[in-house]
Amino acid sequence: MAGYALDNSWDRAKRRLALLEQYLDPMTKRRMNALGVCQGSRCLEVGAGGGSIAAWLCDKVGLTGRVVATDINIELLKSIESINFEARQHDITKENAPDGDFDFVHARWLLHHLPEPELAVRRMIDALRPGGWLLLEEVDFFPVHTSTSQVYIDFMVALTGNVVRASGRDCFWARALPGLVAGMGIQQLGGEGDFSLLRGGSPVAEFFSLTAEQMRERMLASGELSAERLDEALALLDSPNFWAFGGGGVAVWGQRPS
Repeated sequence: MAGYALDNSWDRAKRRLALLEQYLDPMTKRRMNALGVCQGSRCLEVGAGGGSIAAWLCDKVGLTGRVVATDINIELLKSIESINFEARQHDITKENAPDGDFDFVHARWLLHHLPEPELAVRRMIDALRPGGWLLLEEVDFFPVHTSTSQVYIDFMVALTGNVVRASGRDCFWARALPGLVAGMGIQQLGGEGDFSLLRGGSPVAEFFSLTAEQMRERMLASGELSAERLDEALALLDSPNFWAFGGGGVAVWGQRPS
């Protein structure tokens, strides 16, 4: 995944990812439970990031199950010591998904970083056993355009655009995800949406502030936002009087045909 902007080796990456996990994990766990992840399940987590879902899955599937978590940088996965767990350095854009005849394959906030998300989805489907379940969770930042603050809108557009620029993608495409998956022969297709309500000083706001800290030089170099406007936006994210929508979540799930 050449040019990935949010390197997990950054000294504050663990904190940044933990804030995102704090918001997203309850929804992911609810969806996984509904899809029947249980004792003995064989699970693949693609782009596992900080590893919170991989660690939870290890407990969920028990000693008779198996969890494989992949990422281009597995440094943050090394703290998971469960004997039913394997962390594997892997790039889904360059290689097929690990073999394993998996009961369940999951990826979250990954596809918008990839130049060919369709290829990655196909590889994930191929890793499933017949009848196995795929769960994809993505983000589409269309709700930011409802803000009354133009500074915030410009900030979020510049931030998200620079995060994915190397892949040639954008962060306003996930509304197309259900149709993409539907065209791949998946059965029992389902989905739902959500959106985050951001308050300045909240964990969600801190997540975007830290992302901007990591991306600051790229954002300024792009010319899309001046240093003054960037600092003005960061002040909004720190103010408890500021409210806005963050990203809109799009979740899609389905079964590989038996």
